[in-house]
Amino acid sequence: MSPEQAKVTASSYWVWTEKAEKADPKRHRAGERVWEHYALEAPQKWLDEGLIVDRSEYTAEGQADLFEFM
Repeated sequence: MSPEQAKVTASSYWVWTEKAEKADPKRHRAGERVWEHYALEAPQKWLDEGLIVDRSEYTAEGQADLFEFM
């Protein structure tokens, strides 16, 4: 499989990052699930470029994490 075709699998599902939203705000919103056909398996390139992140690792800006209170 060529590097352009390499896929990564999410442990939960993929969401767009702030970087993706800034790059194309009409199509991507930070924290929203990526397109359905890429929800679980997405191009490695997107992860490498910082356009997607696993939902379990995403924290919205201004949102507190439970561990911040412990």
